[in-house]
Amino acid sequence: MAAQPQLRYCGRCGAPLPPGATFCGRCGTPVATAAVAQPVYRYAPPPAYPTARQYKLAPAMIAGGLVLILIVVAVIVGAFAASQFAGGGHAPCTVNCSPKFVAPLAEEATFRSSTYRFQVNYSSAWTVRAQDATGVTLGTRVGSVQVTGSSGGSPDRALQSTVSGLPSSKWQDVTLVGNLMGAHIGDQDGAGAVYSANLVGSSQTATKVRFAVIAATKGGVTVVVFAVDPADPKNSPNGMPEGQEFDYLCTEFVWGQ
Repeated sequence: MAAQPQLRYCGRCGAPLPPGATFCGRCGTPVATAAVAQPVYRYAPPPAYPTARQYKLAPAMIAGGLVLILIVVAVIVGAFAASQFAGGGHAPCTVNCSPKFVAPLAEEATFRSSTYRFQVNYSSAWTVRAQDATGVTLGTRVGSVQVTGSSGGSPDRALQSTVSGLPSSKWQDVTLVGNLMGAHIGDQDGAGAVYSANLVGSSQTATKVRFAVIAATKGGVTVVVFAVDPADPKNSPNGMPEGQEFDYLCTEFVWGQ
């Protein structure tokens, strides 16, 4: 059964309108026709693209890469350390230098004080210039060192009296360079200082020197070490080329029992 067309009426006079009429047959009023619906177009959905494939490294390859990186870093650090050691990255200490540990002398000679019973060990390459019951004076490679004992006293007073007792006709322009850090004689801590001076020789020619005075007291005995070297402030600790040998002598010193 066919569907009945929908009846329409004039909006002005209310007369029924025939199908497809564009105006009212009674009053002549124009009648709007129904708009034809436009077709709706639908677009096809976009095609699905395959996702990118993810690659995974094997654990063995990752571990190998890490080991290789560690090896490269170790080689670089080792090369840098070797270059610093070979090139002498640190400037030599020239002022207020602490005692250094040095290799023992290949051969030793010994002096023993019959009065104070202490023992001085020194290089056999050094020569004895003078000795008595209280001490010894040694000629070193480029300078000299004197070790003297006395009864009573204190390290500070012994140091000051040693410096003030130097004859001004021979020791000129004596100037304190600095105190010695960690001054000691044998196993006994003491006081020490380094001085600069002009040493007048037998030919009346003055030579710039550095000398160290170290004093310590133990068991009622005070020992003074007086060491002299030509001045070398640019290349030697405290400006004394034999500073390490003098320190070794102080380290190997043995107090009397």
